[in-house]
Amino acid sequence: MSPEDDYFRRLEKAAEGVKAVLAAKGVPDEKLSFGGHGLVPVKNPRPPNDANSNFLGNRALGDWAENILKDLIQNSSPDFQAVQYGDSNQIAAGDEGFKDYYLGQLEATRLCGKRPDLLIYPKGSGMNDDFFSEKRISETRAEAMEARGAIEVRSSKFKALRYMTVRAAEKSDGKKVDRECPSFTVKVEDLIIVFRWMGEFKVPQIYAQVFFDSIFAINFLRIFEIIASGSGFKIEKPKQSQEKATIMIPITEGKQIAACLEEPGFKTVIRETRLGRVDAFVAPSGGKFELDTDALDAVFSY
Repeated sequence: MSPEDDYFRRLEKAAEGVKAVLAAKGVPDEKLSFGGHGLVPVKNPRPPNDANSNFLGNRALGDWAENILKDLIQNSSPDFQAVQYGDSNQIAAGDEGFKDYYLGQLEATRLCGKRPDLLIYPKGSGMNDDFFSEKRISETRAEAMEARGAIEVRSSKFKALRYMTVRAAEKSDGKKVDRECPSFTVKVEDLIIVFRWMGEFKVPQIYAQVFFDSIFAINFLRIFEIIASGSGFKIEKPKQSQEKATIMIPITEGKQIAACLEEPGFKTVIRETRLGRVDAFVAPSGGKFELDTDALDAVFSY
């Protein structure tokens, strides 16, 4: 059995455990249907009507995190390059054409799963950032399946190393500490659509969380195995995820793959809607990180 075949055999086995564990915790069956296409919605989905400054600010933070990691791999890895794969369209609720775009994205996810943000290819493969831009997921299946790995990128407003230092000092002083480190955060509803994409394309995938002072990563197989074990995680409903059930796994279950050498700055961005409402939000800009290529390889090789 090849390493790739073994990886997906372990993933499928872990998914069975995930389903059993989360079902016992009250997660509805429709959110635990692993494998195959998603169910056709009974009612037509209702696209959001507007994007507020909080949403726009979070999207800007996410875009910064994704670009930081992509450029870091591009400039620091001797063997691999990172290529933009996830949707990079900047259209927002309320913009002309958003409804058709939104419904199209939902249908693509129902059929093929959630597109990861980045795909990893050997250097010199000829792939470039524009290749997947504005193409349907079905149009680039063959090229996506040639990737050596995929990365889902998440951002955070925390400095992870600072957080852990402060918590360790509090614990040393005898204070009660509920959480000693930040967490990888994975929405329960994302588990099946990430699994669906991985099953469709047979590309191993990792989850990278970009903090302002470091970057931590964990393999999705490891995430599934932790949940299937029934311990080592919590289920919460953070306000920033619209109260959706979210799996919280300590970042110490993964590896630190980068350290910050120069913290980002911040800039104010102004967006005016077609109806004349002005939204202002803060977006990070710049910053410099150092990649630990051995740690990144270890996460992919799990």
